[in-house]
Amino acid sequence: MRSTQKRRVIKISLLAFCGISVLCLVALSVAAFLVLPPTSSKERVNFEVPVGSSSQTIAKRLVEQNLIRSEYAFRLIVKHRGTGKRLHAGTYTLQRNMKLWHIVDEFENGQVNLVSWTVPEGLTVSSIADLWETTGYGTAAAFREATESERLLTQFGLQNTSVEGYLFPNTYKFAKGTTADQAVEMMLKAFKQRWTETFDEAARNLGLTQHEVVTLASVIEKEAQVKSERPRIASVFHNRLKEKWRLQADPTVLYALGNPKRLLTKTDLRVDSPYNTYRHRGLPPGPIASPGIDSIKAALRPEKTDYFYFVAIGEGKHHFSKTLSEHNRMIRKIRRASQ
Repeated sequence: MRSTQKRRVIKISLLAFCGISVLCLVALSVAAFLVLPPTSSKERVNFEVPVGSSSQTIAKRLVEQNLIRSEYAFRLIVKHRGTGKRLHAGTYTLQRNMKLWHIVDEFENGQVNLVSWTVPEGLTVSSIADLWETTGYGTAAAFREATESERLLTQFGLQNTSVEGYLFPNTYKFAKGTTADQAVEMMLKAFKQRWTETFDEAARNLGLTQHEVVTLASVIEKEAQVKSERPRIASVFHNRLKEKWRLQADPTVLYALGNPKRLLTKTDLRVDSPYNTYRHRGLPPGPIASPGIDSIKAALRPEKTDYFYFVAIGEGKHHFSKTLSEHNRMIRKIRRASQ
């Protein structure tokens, strides 16, 4: 009797073990199936992860685009890895035959497609903000707000001033979805990296601060169109500053007026603004645009000349004069030629 009961218990245990094993095999098979790609196609597709997306939202969109089989499997892997909050926003290029964990790897490593944004020399903060909007990366208002961030002003030592002149002109590469705050910080970092200790030494030798150099460089940037003329234009302004003359730079007046798209008038030259270098001696209070590296170098290393005047003669070039009489003769000559 006892032997029969014992055999019965063993039989039940074996059946239970087999049942559990089968269930485990089924579960493993299902799990393996769920992490496999829905298709063997090698087609490449762009998949965007918007800023602030949760793992649930990402999983749902992956299923909708037939890139994974199961939302639950995706979320389970992300939870197991503890990387739910480290999935980077941006646009990714994925293959349809990628296994689920490889897709998660891409999101964790931030292997996003980068976009390019070129900011030319000589733009004001306002113009850069407009460029940010016209290129489709965000609103101009958001960009302007980012340039007023107290955190960034403090971080880059620009307290009580502004970022005008310090948004370095360059071609930037960043992930789609990059915020205006991140873009502004990127540009300020680019300026900081390009301003070297050698520049500090050159500025000290000229008796100028970094802010004064950037201010002068911004005026040079707006006046110069030919790279080779920058150091010579810089020499004119340095000579005028040494003699305590007014700079009389048209771009500073245009800045004071909000940069209208027209020629200056005599009335404009009398505008009451600290940026009007026809009325006030010395440099304006701050930069009037973002200078490029060539203009910064020109401000720090001006050509040695006796020039105090220059006038545009066409094709971006200028005629330089030592005396007012020579300068006026050239102006008359230019006017006669244009009639």
